[in-house]
Amino acid sequence: VRQAADGSCTGPAVDFSAAATYTIAMNDFMASGGDGYPVLIDRAVTRELMDQVVEAYIQANSPVAPAIQGRIVCTGTGCPTVRP
Repeated sequence: VRQAADGSCTGPAVDFSAAATYTIAMNDFMASGGDGYPVLIDRAVTRELMDQVVEAYIQANSPVAPAIQGRIVCTGTGCPTVRP
């Protein structure tokens, strides 16, 4: 499912059928199969270059205030305790 606006996992189901198409953002390393990701570069249609999109966003929204959002939770032994 997709994440709902309230942050819960109650959004609509995602269509993973072979006929479905998706719009995703990824860098060329991942699209080329880096770190074991599936190779998608041969099926990709480049719309915008990620570094240029990020630059434009920062310019339009400066100053930005990056912060730890607490979305990744480590549950195994030896995990550091990180709180926002």
